[in-house]
Amino acid sequence: MRLVPKLLLLCAVAAHATSQQLVQAQNDNLSYGNYAVGWPSSVIAFRFTNTAAATLDAAQVFTGNQSGASHTLEIRTLHPTTGLPDLLVGQPGTFNVIHARCWQGARFAQPAMLAAATDYFLVWRVAGMFPQHSVCADTLSGAVLSEVRYSDGSSWHAQNTTSAKFRLFAPYAAGSTATFGNAKPGIYGNPTIGLSGWPAIGSPIDVWLDNAARVASSAPPNAALLIGWPIPGGLPFPFANVFVTGEVLLLMNTRLHSSPTAGAVSHTLQVPNTPLAIGLPVSFQWFVLDPAAADGIAHSAAVTANLQ
Repeated sequence: MRLVPKLLLLCAVAAHATSQQLVQAQNDNLSYGNYAVGWPSSVIAFRFTNTAAATLDAAQVFTGNQSGASHTLEIRTLHPTTGLPDLLVGQPGTFNVIHARCWQGARFAQPAMLAAATDYFLVWRVAGMFPQHSVCADTLSGAVLSEVRYSDGSSWHAQNTTSAKFRLFAPYAAGSTATFGNAKPGIYGNPTIGLSGWPAIGSPIDVWLDNAARVASSAPPNAALLIGWPIPGGLPFPFANVFVTGEVLLLMNTRLHSSPTAGAVSHTLQVPNTPLAIGLPVSFQWFVLDPAAADGIAHSAAVTANLQ
């Protein structure tokens, strides 16, 4: 089978795939509310019910608007009397926050073994000041609500019911990622690209853009994401270097991010649970309309997810 039909199959069935690795997700979308977290709520616990006995190997929340700070994710039991997060299950995982708002997370240092029909907490320990809170936009209809507990690091001082966003993953063998090519600068320098998540069948991966020009949410799309196969040496045009075949082209708007100020956006690709996807080097590159760039176009380098 040629690569193009394979990619078309990948995109066609992704929305309907049954996950092997992603075992539970809540509000698994790109909507986010205009809320930040940090002092005095530096520890946040999302309550969830584990329906069947499972081993959790990793977790993600939706965050960003901060870069470099080291956050942790962990699983804790629910105290039978107080209803608060209690005993640690497994060992925490650590990740450094990406500035672009997107799904981000870590593999646990030791997997968490969960019992069936039991409530637990996914506990997120926030570092630094005011990253994006992992909640949906208030205007999103149909969002699932859950109990959330807040702590200043010494005591659980608040409780809320909100449209929390999180993903929980079972153990799996993931593929690799690699960045190649070069960027063309715009108003904030070189637009940057990266992948968040693990490139395995049955799991989502998120490709993000940062350091880009930004537009109002009501404006026409100013960013294009090329999805296809890698062109290692690039294909030069007078206005750009193209490093990815454009089998699929997605148009979207960048959104304002601060600390530092820039435009950014992310897109989720759900890798289907099919052996046909194994070994595919699915590649991505962003292009941005930018009046400050030469020829009015800036672009990122490219990144490849080698699926496993």
